[in-house]
Amino acid sequence: MHTHSYKKEDWPFGFSDDILAVTTKYVMNGEQPIVEVLHWDDGGWQFMCNTTTDADNGMVVCMGCIFEKFPWISRFKELKPGYLSFYEIETGEWRTQEIE
Repeated sequence: MHTHSYKKEDWPFGFSDDILAVTTKYVMNGEQPIVEVLHWDDGGWQFMCNTTTDADNGMVVCMGCIFEKFPWISRFKELKPGYLSFYEIETGEWRTQEIE
């Protein structure tokens, strides 16, 4: 167990902040932005930069830690299981679609 600096009432998601999520070390160290968010059917989450496929670059973090570093991810609190959102560089907008 560990703590986070945000107030509990600021937690935007409808589940505990200790749920685990997959990301990359590049996202967590600020080298790359999050450009794809996946909410899997099983409830799992991924916050990806899409710059690597090397498993050695992956990280598992709690949702609280990723929210603490990137509070703007609260925009995905309504992302349904089985869907993903991706940042479309050409339009500067986030698009959502069902995971295939």
